[in-house]
Amino acid sequence: MNMEKNKNVQKLRSLITLELIGITFIRDYIQFLFEEPLLNIYTLPQVKILDKVLQFNQNGYYDKLCSLIGKTVIDAYENNDNLVIKFEGEIELQISLKLEDRSTLEAAMLRLGANSQWTIW
Repeated sequence: MNMEKNKNVQKLRSLITLELIGITFIRDYIQFLFEEPLLNIYTLPQVKILDKVLQFNQNGYYDKLCSLIGKTVIDAYENNDNLVIKFEGEIELQISLKLEDRSTLEAAMLRLGANSQWTIW
């Protein structure tokens, strides 16, 4: 793993133990609000609950996203193809990093605090 990717993963892992306090749906992306960090997701994530995976165009998708408000992040990591953010209650977000799945150059951006720089995937 190169140093830049390792730094990005460490920043993503800083979400662990934080509670999701809000979600904002903007025209073509979603903002996930934590107490201080802000996560913008431009490649709409899949929502995985146990063995079921919901895509953004399926019934119940937005309800499941909203059900994450008030839940705590228990793990966050990057694998070859996805950013994965696991919440309590066995729900996880899977954000594709594949170029063919992106609608913009960025798949996601994370800012840990108001004065920090954006981390970009």
